[in-house]
Amino acid sequence: MSAAALGAVPSIVGKPAPDFVLRGLDGRNLRLSEFRGQVVLVNFWARSDGNSRQQMPALDRINITYQRAGLVVIGVSVDDDLRRAKEFASAMSVSYPILFDTGSDIGKNYFLQKMPMTILVDRSGLVRYAAVGYKRGDENVYLDQIRELLRE
Repeated sequence: MSAAALGAVPSIVGKPAPDFVLRGLDGRNLRLSEFRGQVVLVNFWARSDGNSRQQMPALDRINITYQRAGLVVIGVSVDDDLRRAKEFASAMSVSYPILFDTGSDIGKNYFLQKMPMTILVDRSGLVRYAAVGYKRGDENVYLDQIRELLRE
């Protein structure tokens, strides 16, 4: 279910994606706006959430399949325990960058309430899709949205 379909939950769909700069697992900083001109999937996750664990391998397959077509996948940990979040991210060994949010601004800017949350940002920087939670098969919905955005 998309965040927009939840009704009472504020949504950023149709609005510019709030920019952020976060440090990655590799120690480098990444800025969301650096990827303007590409389709970006941002996945906010928490180590303690079992759905995040299930979703990451599916997102890894999407990244491997579509990165040459212009898709960028970014994982953002919103865990309080940075050390354990880094250990978890390393153990998941996904092909896309994992960033670590240690503040509260991103959570507020993206209306994060439940993990995981996945958003799609179009080439111009607008949030075009948001999904809260994850169940097996949701990646097929993401793929439909991704293919559509890549064709634009």
